[in-house]
Amino acid sequence: MRVASAPSVEFQILSHAGLLVKGAGKSLIFDPWLVGSSYWRSWWNFPPVSRELIESLRPDFLYLTHIHWDHFHGPSLRKFPLDTPIFIPKSPARRMKKDLLAMGFENVTEIRHGQTVELAPGLRLSSYQFYPFMDSAAVVECGGVTLFNANDAKFMGAPLDQILARHPRIDFVFRSHSSANERMCFDFMDEPARPREDSRRYLRDFADFVRKVGARYAIPFASNHCYLHRETFHLNDTITTPPQVEAYCRSRDMTHPEVKAMVSGDAWSSQTGFAIAKGPHFTDRDRCLEAYAAGQSQVLEKFYALEARTDTSLAQVEGYFRRFIAVLPWVVRRAFKDRQVTCVLSGKRTSRFWIDIHRGVIREVAGVDDEANPLQIYTSAYVFRRCMAQDMFIHLGISKRVLFRSSKADAKYFRLLITLFNLYECEMLPAWKLLSPRFLAAWLPRWREVGLYMVILCRQALGRPFSMGDYLKGDPAGQEGEKRPREVRWPVLITQKRL
Repeated sequence: MRVASAPSVEFQILSHAGLLVKGAGKSLIFDPWLVGSSYWRSWWNFPPVSRELIESLRPDFLYLTHIHWDHFHGPSLRKFPLDTPIFIPKSPARRMKKDLLAMGFENVTEIRHGQTVELAPGLRLSSYQFYPFMDSAAVVECGGVTLFNANDAKFMGAPLDQILARHPRIDFVFRSHSSANERMCFDFMDEPARPREDSRRYLRDFADFVRKVGARYAIPFASNHCYLHRETFHLNDTITTPPQVEAYCRSRDMTHPEVKAMVSGDAWSSQTGFAIAKGPHFTDRDRCLEAYAAGQSQVLEKFYALEARTDTSLAQVEGYFRRFIAVLPWVVRRAFKDRQVTCVLSGKRTSRFWIDIHRGVIREVAGVDDEANPLQIYTSAYVFRRCMAQDMFIHLGISKRVLFRSSKADAKYFRLLITLFNLYECEMLPAWKLLSPRFLAAWLPRWREVGLYMVILCRQALGRPFSMGDYLKGDPAGQEGEKRPREVRWPVLITQKRL
């Protein structure tokens, strides 16, 4: 009897977090940031995506992991027909779906945590959510090949065990490997020479995660970007690159999973194996970055001019922060007693706004003094106005277009403020929204995650600092004695090509 062969499966790295998967005669694209910049001209794809690759894309489906702009990129999404089926995680917040509908997309489907959707006979997509402010991962299964796109979601503990139990044989795992948070935007008045955060932390977390997953191959992913804005260009040396991840894993004698550094245009096929380019983007990175910035100089200069002529009024700041402060519980507002926030905004003029969250008072002030103004936020008037207009302060720290200045002890107030912005913009404030049917329905399947947070909080209460590695121990899916890698039925040869 003749045995039918498995259908062909292939994937291609499109961009920073853009991934194209083809199988069963269909194509699925994840997080297509393909053109231009993100976060107010701060972030750019690195290496840039070729025009030929962009124009070749005709996806049958899109999946967006979360709402951050390097994953939910409006200018790139508008390149696809408005009737393209788009799948998004069903989070407590409706923001993603509302924004897509406002853009004119007609076919948006929310997927519950742990739900599997059959996109075509033999092509399955499963969605898993993590993090209170909404990240998600996806698993694609087709032709005997399983791809785990963990993306930015830092799964660990029981939530990760759930995925590995349901998908015990993962062939490829994709995961981020560099900073996308606000930690390096802190400037401590009493510790001005402190070093930037340790990049080895991200390398270690990547290695621990992919080893726990136990896939055949691990792809450093969702961190293939650079900074070109003149305020953030100097931060390029803080980015952890795919070759650095590859080298770090080799230094730990980690042979499984095998790490493959892949960037835009690189691909793999179950028929022909890997096709990985050897370009200069990491061997001659500094020169490539300078050339990239020079090539985008007209776009950047136009944006600098826009920022230079933008102003912010007291009425605008009052309008936003009165609305924001009104939804905060009294006990939270009281936490900011004697710790007012002063926002220093550059643009047409340098404006300074003094915000008393405790009493709900907003004023414009003439100057800033470290003693009188213990919490200072520096950014451009344009960026600040966009954050207020779009309810997107959650993007401020990610953009690196901000400086949070305080004493080291007072940095906790900034962290609290950032948390409150997240709660507000993810529709968890006012507090009564935590009891809405949608919120409860979204979190009930994620009970493992709630339990994980309780364990972390208890350990911290006992004086044990958080380390992701503590929650990434043990065999994949708890299967003692059943080690990977397994025998592979598809080619794994690498074809070198030139850019």
